[in-house]
Amino acid sequence: MSQDEIPPHDQDDPRERELRRRSGTPPLGIWLILGLLMMLAFGAYVVFSML
Repeated sequence: MSQDEIPPHDQDDPRERELRRRSGTPPLGIWLILGLLMMLAFGAYVVFSML
C-alpha cells in the first residue's frame, strides 16, 4: 500500500470530535473523588462504631 492510498488523518472529522469529546477524563475525576469520599465516610463509620 503506497502513501497515496492511505487517507489523511482529518482533525476536523465530526466523528473524531465526538470520540474526543466523549473520551474526556473529568467524569472519571468526579467518580474518583466521590469514591474516595465514600470510603472515608465508611472508615469514619467503622471507627466511630467501635468507640
